[in-house]
Amino acid sequence: MDVATWLEPEEIPEVDVLTDQECWDCLSVAAFGRLAVRSRDGVDIFPVNFMVTDRLVYLRSAPGAKLVDIAHAPTVAFEVDGANGRQHWSVVVKGTAERMSYDDEIHESGVLDLTTFTSSAKWNYVRITPQLVTGRRFTTKVF
Repeated sequence: MDVATWLEPEEIPEVDVLTDQECWDCLSVAAFGRLAVRSRDGVDIFPVNFMVTDRLVYLRSAPGAKLVDIAHAPTVAFEVDGANGRQHWSVVVKGTAERMSYDDEIHESGVLDLTTFTSSAKWNYVRITPQLVTGRRFTTKVF
């Protein structure tokens, strides 16, 4: 069902497609996103802290299902939301995730400085190389 069929015309939010640069600008100010990976049971989604450097997405991870899933099926989707007053945005990065193995690339990426919201040890570093980045922005009528 199209949203326009159950909303009054004045209630339909304006939706703008973000440019590539606007998407990266949004990603660069956010710190929390969701990583979607293929798993044996379908798709899993993990909340993660992240950072962006040179249009690559970096995250840290504790050992577990996320890393196993990435090793078996490295094509992932990564989604971030944000808001500024009445303006809300969503950016989706589709690409390839890989566990970083070399100390020099880990150090150069800056991912060692990435703080996480949980207390678990996260000594695995993942880089997402984007193939497609898309975003939307919309303005709500109320907060």
